[in-house]
Amino acid sequence: MRHLLLAFFVVFQLLHVQGQDKNMTYDPNDLAKKFLRPAVQARVIGGEVTSNQKLGGYLVALRYYGDFICGGTLIHDYFVVTAAHCFLGRSNKYQWTIEGGISTLDDTNGIKSELKDYKVPLHFREDDMHMDVAVVQLRKPLKGHGVGKLKLCSTPLVANLTLTVAGWGLVDTRASQPHNYLRKAEVPVMARRECRRVYWPSVKLTDSMFCAALLGQKDACTFDSGGPLAYKKQLCGIVSFGIGCASNKYPGVYTDVNYVKPFIKNAITSLNQS
Repeated sequence: MRHLLLAFFVVFQLLHVQGQDKNMTYDPNDLAKKFLRPAVQARVIGGEVTSNQKLGGYLVALRYYGDFICGGTLIHDYFVVTAAHCFLGRSNKYQWTIEGGISTLDDTNGIKSELKDYKVPLHFREDDMHMDVAVVQLRKPLKGHGVGKLKLCSTPLVANLTLTVAGWGLVDTRASQPHNYLRKAEVPVMARRECRRVYWPSVKLTDSMFCAALLGQKDACTFDSGGPLAYKKQLCGIVSFGIGCASNKYPGVYTDVNYVKPFIKNAITSLNQS
């Protein structure tokens, strides 16, 4: 977190100086949105190593040109839910592959499918990550040993409700590559009002978001993006963004599946008809 703040301060000072000749000023809150990018900060720190089978087999890996990019959740043999920001700058549908039934990223025995198509909400906003959800349609079903599915959430996300986040994200914020081993962590939901207060004014949280973390101890991190926040075999959250990982102040921000459920259902219907 200190490194992020230092980098932000240096960038702010540089832009302020460069803009003086043009009589320009910069809002540091706008800069926070630009340089603490969710897609880069895309958010398991403080968790434990687990297996996909122990989780329920619902976590999948999304790769682009062979590189691991994001996690996702299998909700149907042919459909995966992930984060919209995973597709930013990665629009070539033919270079995406989805892997299920793996616990380590170097496992070559997973069940794979190419991406057939995907849908991102028209109202998705890159600047603040509103409606950060995507539905992926697979060319062939993900079925087999160790593969499972989650239902869409039907549980109200009240404060202190504990959910499970899982992924191959960083376990050390100084690293730059995903962690090979799958990890999980139990994190409680934070009251929405409190979370909005914590992030204000750098980030304005929208109704499509909620927060969860054990501050300073357990959180999602880079390369966990798009992955599931699960509760009793339900997909209730999608890893979206955060400032730092396991920060003492900032909790992880997740897309609220209860809020985006109409989009998910409509996207599945539309993709089935195309």
